[in-house]
Amino acid sequence: MRGNPIREFVPDHLYFSLKSMGFLDERTIRDYYLKKKFENLRAQYSPRQIFGILQKEFPYICEDTIRKIIYTRRNTREEDEFNFSKESEEKWKVFAGL
Repeated sequence: MRGNPIREFVPDHLYFSLKSMGFLDERTIRDYYLKKKFENLRAQYSPRQIFGILQKEFPYICEDTIRKIIYTRRNTREEDEFNFSKESEEKWKVFAGL
């Protein structure tokens, strides 16, 4: 996983600034990346093949752990943390300089 895996939410310059200051949860970003990549590969490969592909990309994570990450749903509290109101979204854009 190189670059900005959450580009759809945070522009590159802001992502790398936040990352360099230690403000990003690397594990959460990695898990998001794994789930997104799994979804993108589903049309071409079987789940078993995808787990192998992801395990090669992240050799320090066993295939069973990748499977748990992919199939575990976030709880309601976590989802609420990521649901932004329109007002919050506008404040974030101002903060991010967008």
